[in-house]
Amino acid sequence: MEQMASFQETALERLYRWTQNQCRNIDSPDSNILLTQAISCLQDRPVLLKYVVDEYCTVRRGLVARSFLDALTVGGPHGTPRPIELHAHDPARYVGDMLAWLHQMTPTEKENAQALLKGCDKSDISELVKGALANITEGVCRPLRLRLEQVISPDIGPAALHTLSGLIRFYLNTIGEVVPNSALIETLNDIFDQCHHTFLTSLESHVQRLLERIQPPSQDLSPSLGVNQLLNLLRDVLSGGHIVDAKPSDVSDVVSRVLDPLLHLIEDTAGRLPRVDQAAYTLNCVYQIHSSLSLYEHVEERLENLQGLMENQLALLSNEQATSLIHSLGLGPVCTLLQNQGDGELLSNIPGMDSSSLQSFLVKLDALLGAPDALQLAQWKLLISGSQRKTIQRRALDTVLSIYEQLFDAVHNPANCYENPSSIMPRTPQQVRNLLA
Repeated sequence: MEQMASFQETALERLYRWTQNQCRNIDSPDSNILLTQAISCLQDRPVLLKYVVDEYCTVRRGLVARSFLDALTVGGPHGTPRPIELHAHDPARYVGDMLAWLHQMTPTEKENAQALLKGCDKSDISELVKGALANITEGVCRPLRLRLEQVISPDIGPAALHTLSGLIRFYLNTIGEVVPNSALIETLNDIFDQCHHTFLTSLESHVQRLLERIQPPSQDLSPSLGVNQLLNLLRDVLSGGHIVDAKPSDVSDVVSRVLDPLLHLIEDTAGRLPRVDQAAYTLNCVYQIHSSLSLYEHVEERLENLQGLMENQLALLSNEQATSLIHSLGLGPVCTLLQNQGDGELLSNIPGMDSSSLQSFLVKLDALLGAPDALQLAQWKLLISGSQRKTIQRRALDTVLSIYEQLFDAVHNPANCYENPSSIMPRTPQQVRNLLA
C-alpha cells in the first residue's frame, strides 16, 4: 500500500506538471478533453488543483489584458473592427465601446472556466469559477481606469457626463452579474462614483451660470432666453439617460437641481411686476417648464406640483378677468342690488334696476356676444397656452352668466312687477350660454 501510494503521488505530480504546461498553451479548454479529465483527477489534491487554476488564470489574465490593449490601439483582424481609441473624441462611444468589449469578454471567460472545471464534481465549481473570473479580469482594471479617468472631465458638459454615468452604471450592473466581488467591479464602482460626482458638480455650475443670464420679464411676459436655455439644458441631460432605465431618485435629483433654483428666480423676478402681470408671467414660465418635463418618466410628482402652481395663477387671472368683465358691462351695481334686495321690496322700483337702466347692460352684453374676446385683459392675450386662455375666458364668462341668470329670474319674477319682462330680457340664460360657447 505504501508503494502504491508512492506511485500515486508520483502520478499526480506528473499529471500536475503536465496540466500546468497545458494551461500555459491553451486557447479553449473546451477543445482539450484530456485537460478536463486531468483537472478532475487533481481535485483529490485541493492544493494542486488551486495551483493549476491559478496558473490558468495567470495565463488568461495576460491574454485578456493584451487583447484589450489590442482592441484599443490595433483593432480587429484586417482592421475590423477599428481601434476603439479612434473614437476617443466622442466620450459616449469611446466609453461604450470599451465597456461593451468587457461585456462580451466576461461571459466567454466564464464559459471557458466552466469547461475547464466541469469534471470537478467533488468541489463547489461556482465558487471556483467566480474566483477564476475575478483573477482573470483583474488585468484590464488599470488600463480601463486610466482611460475612463481621462474622459471624465467637467469640460465635456453635464449632458455627456450624465450619459457616461448611465453607461457605466448599466455595464456595472450587467458585468456584476457575471463577475461579482471582483477588482473589475470595484474599479467600475469607483469610476461611476467619480463620474456621478463630476456630473453633479458640472450641472450645478452650468445652472448657476445660466441663472445669472436670465433677464427681467419683457413686455410680452414670455419666458426669458435664460429660462429656455435652462430648460434646454435639462432636456439634454434627461435625454442623455435614454441608453438605460434611469432610477426615479436620480431623475428627481437632477430635476430638483435645475428647477428649484429656476422657480425661485422666476418667483423673485415676477414679484417686481404688477399683480396681473406677475400671474401671467409666472403662468407662462411654469407652462413652459411643465411642457418640457412632461416628455420624461419618473417626474409625476413634480408635474403635479407644477400643475398646482399653474392652477393658482389660472384662478387669479380668472378672477381678475371676471372682475374686469363685470366692470365693463356695468354689472357691479346690479350684483350689489341683487344681493341686498330686502323682503317685500320691488326690484323694478330700485334706481339702477328699472327697465331703462337694464337696457344699458343689455346693449353691452350684445356687444360681448358679438365679440367675446373684445373685453379680455391685455395680459390674457399674452399667455402662451391657448387652452389656458380658453379656461380663463370660460371661467370669467361663467361668472357673468351666473349674474345674468340671477337677473333674468328676478326680472321674470312677477313679484318684482316688471312690465313685459320678455321684451326687457328676451334671451334665456341658456341662449346666452350657447351664443358665448
